[in-house]
Amino acid sequence: MQNLGLRKYIAFTYIGFNIVGFIVNIWVFYVVAPLIFAPAVKVPKSILFFIMALCVGDLMTMIAMLLLVMELFFGTWQFSSVVCTSYLVFDSMNKFIAPMIVFLISRTCYATICLNKTKAERAASLKYAVVQLAVALGFVLVLVWPVFAYSQVFTFYINPNSTTKEVTIIRKCGFFPPQQIEFWFNLIACITSYAVPLIGIIYSYLSVPFFLKRRALTTLVSSNSIDNAMRKVITTVLLLTAIYVLCWSPYWVSMFAHDILPVAQKYMVIISYFIHLLPYVSCLAYPVIFTLMNRGIRTAHAKIVADQRRRFRSLTDDATVHVRSVIRGFPQRLRQPNSNIQNDPKSTSSDSATRCVELVYREKVPDTKTYSTDENSGYGANSNETTREIENETLLS
Repeated sequence: MQNLGLRKYIAFTYIGFNIVGFIVNIWVFYVVAPLIFAPAVKVPKSILFFIMALCVGDLMTMIAMLLLVMELFFGTWQFSSVVCTSYLVFDSMNKFIAPMIVFLISRTCYATICLNKTKAERAASLKYAVVQLAVALGFVLVLVWPVFAYSQVFTFYINPNSTTKEVTIIRKCGFFPPQQIEFWFNLIACITSYAVPLIGIIYSYLSVPFFLKRRALTTLVSSNSIDNAMRKVITTVLLLTAIYVLCWSPYWVSMFAHDILPVAQKYMVIISYFIHLLPYVSCLAYPVIFTLMNRGIRTAHAKIVADQRRRFRSLTDDATVHVRSVIRGFPQRLRQPNSNIQNDPKSTSSDSATRCVELVYREKVPDTKTYSTDENSGYGANSNETTREIENETLLS
């Protein structure tokens, strides 16, 4: 029962972060998604696309995390081997691709500020961002090939009872490659998805203040604006670096300490669960940081929301004016003479009879024409002949 309580405590912790993750990423998606195709947005489209990619990856990981929560509740894996492999692949890809996207965002910021106009426009374009992300995804798929090969559902038989002939069966979804492959996989993954992005993030962001300082010496830009920009960049660098190091360093240390420390002990299992939760925390923090700390995104989103409210208000005003005009004209329609005739049952019956006669007459004589009997009209001479022809046609029909 004590182990069950610990599992449920860990499961509720994962559920709490999962709920917060859904709320945060959906909010970022709501803020950033309309800006990608909106005109006259000062934020580079590539940065908006990368933030959207972070949100999509986080949402997919949050959905996959529900499978882990169910395993914690039931104490055993409830699904097939295909679902197990898919879960581990999505989890690994997000842990590898998220730092790469953060590095691409920092690289885009550096290129749009510090490089020449041609390179800056290319770095800010949406097509170039799509190509970069596609290359990163291809690289990650090649990197995680051992996850495809060595992920499966393992069955364990514990507490056998020879008297009652009962045994407890536990199924676990895991990634257990050979020891040599596991070592090289962790080493290459640590270098490519931890060390290289960390160095790239620090270099790209710290290059911006030095560039702004040099430009301030050769241009007429006020020192206050330069100082504000440098302060903002340094704050972003410190915040991203702190979250990156605090959330990812324990994860990679635990990967290499797996063979040294006795993981089978209960306290190490609990610690490993919380260590594996830290990358999810960083994935929650990145989209929020890039959205809240970017004044261009906040301003553009506020403008779009104001335009939508103005458009909705104009539509509601037009609809209100139309409804009021209809309501005001309704009493006048009731006062018309036709309304009294329609309300009289005798006139209604007579009108119905008249309409029936007219319909029968029109069906029998579809080409009937009415001529004036006025002698000055020019058609009076032929009126009797026309009447006679109509009577003959009526009789023949």
